[in-house]
Amino acid sequence: MATLSLTASTADYQTYRHDFARGEQDYNPATVHKFVAEMKRQGMLLNEFSWDDWYQNSHMVDRPEYIADASLYECRLLLSAMVRLERFSPGVLQNMRRQGVMLALLERMQQLQKAA
Repeated sequence: MATLSLTASTADYQTYRHDFARGEQDYNPATVHKFVAEMKRQGMLLNEFSWDDWYQNSHMVDRPEYIADASLYECRLLLSAMVRLERFSPGVLQNMRRQGVMLALLERMQQLQKAA
């Protein structure tokens, strides 16, 4: 089972929070890629999943506030699907950041880690 360790570097967490802020402000795209690489390193990205599961949970990307109640599996599913989609459609992660989805996932995973 994957374990999440976002508190290993408070500076990284704060950088992610800053760069994942919703909206059109400038951000550092390398931060999103660093976050994805860190999630992959920690085993948080799912190697296999059902796109039907993604479809059943895709409403969360339309309403990021729903992510506040997401399970760890749902967070992993959303992030994994977005990373896969990014490979074929560059800009997906930037769009998810702009809509507040990346920040909502970061905050929910941080919350789940603290509760564990």
